[in-house]
Amino acid sequence: MALVSLTDVTKTYPDPNDRRRQIAAIDGVSLDIQSGDVYGIIGYSGAGKSTLVRLINALESASSGSILVDGAEVTTMREGELRKLRLGIGMIFQQFNLFNAKTVRANIAYPLKVAGVPKAERNRRVEELLAFVGLSEKAKSFPDQLSGGQKQRVGIARALATSPRILLADEATSALDPETTHEVLGLLKKVNQDLGITIIVITHEMDVIQQIATKVAVMENGKVIENGEVYEVFSNPQHAATRRFVSTVVRGIPVGEELQTLRYRHPGRIFTVSILDGDTSQARVFEILTQAGLGFELIYGGINDIQGRTFGHLTLAVTGDDAAIESALAQISALTEIVEAR
Repeated sequence: MALVSLTDVTKTYPDPNDRRRQIAAIDGVSLDIQSGDVYGIIGYSGAGKSTLVRLINALESASSGSILVDGAEVTTMREGELRKLRLGIGMIFQQFNLFNAKTVRANIAYPLKVAGVPKAERNRRVEELLAFVGLSEKAKSFPDQLSGGQKQRVGIARALATSPRILLADEATSALDPETTHEVLGLLKKVNQDLGITIIVITHEMDVIQQIATKVAVMENGKVIENGEVYEVFSNPQHAATRRFVSTVVRGIPVGEELQTLRYRHPGRIFTVSILDGDTSQARVFEILTQAGLGFELIYGGINDIQGRTFGHLTLAVTGDDAAIESALAQISALTEIVEAR
């Protein structure tokens, strides 16, 4: 059984311009998130991804459909049951949402205090979490004395305080610089791998999905338009919106002005070769071209690594005898997809 399961979930709001109409923020979404997943939900602003998070942790109620969290139907729970449910769901935010008048230690202890955890146990748990996120020396500091990355580490520690099974990260790295983002994502990986906590990552940045997620759902206009293993979605995106996201981290096949610029700069015939994990390698492609006595130059593209699996597109300018080129391309096309620029 999935840890989180959504079936045909909708969430509608009255149209501010016509109260007789309803606007769907979530429109028939079905998803299964397994225990241990790092599940990325990506979409542009207004896609509905943050609303989906609020439905999962019951900060908002669904208009229709079923939401199961650890086998319990969220949509029929009473408020007392929902409060207990939320103790098992940690939350981290883009703007950290720390109490500026409280120390780091007090911020982390807050949810434990609300839950009625005895002081001695509370103190032990806070020390444990400070060490886990690498902030033991900052225990007495206040949020305005911390960097953005340190603030988010406090946010993660606070979210872990009640030992949740699920951690929701809503645009948790959007306010951070690239280096700090990498550090925070590394900590989230540690949370998932060392503590076994299932993480749901809400983001508009495909690079975040590439670095941390095992599975991904792409949202547009309140719908999930594509979902699956990250490698499969990255290497073979089916929907136009997904291809736009993937293109931000994976260089595909050059077209239009980009292709014309490459033609101007590089002589020869231009081909794009797809490199997929388990199919072939760029070394094998280069070996075939070299053995055919052909000249070639890598002019566009690159290879990406997703969860230890490689894929990418290599665009090559190939020069030499036409018959030799055709023979080499026939060998390569028997191994993987190859497209000649027209």
